[in-house]
Amino acid sequence: MFDLKAKLLAHGLVTKEQINKVEKEKALPKNKAEQDFASFDRNKAMSQLQAVQKPEQYIIIRKWVDINRFDKPSLVSLDCEKFFINTKDKQVTWLTLPKEVINKITSGEAGVVAYMSNHGLTHAVVPREIAEDISQVFPDWLKVLNEKI
Repeated sequence: MFDLKAKLLAHGLVTKEQINKVEKEKALPKNKAEQDFASFDRNKAMSQLQAVQKPEQYIIIRKWVDINRFDKPSLVSLDCEKFFINTKDKQVTWLTLPKEVINKITSGEAGVVAYMSNHGLTHAVVPREIAEDISQVFPDWLKVLNEKI
């Protein structure tokens, strides 16, 4: 009997309910934001997203984007190219992206969305499914989503 839980239970220092509670807490993920988007039930996630207020929507979308974005700042190198997009004001802006990410956008695997980061409105390249889901809640945030090849 080298199990600490069993020893504590045998001496009456803890109850079986307390042990079960601790084991359930250990089984839960530490940070729900670190769950991969693919592990979510998309319909359930979208209904929850649409049911909350705008500040909570910003937080949820920010987490989705931060976890799943293809254009992480650490990927910027001298081999990157400019990818031009139109803004809402009909101005042209660009993202500096690796060639692989640009290929994902042009093939329809990824989309460019605007979203509320911690520093204001910004753009990111995310998987097609996330771009489609964001556009259901904030249609103006979808900037580029090509037909899938």
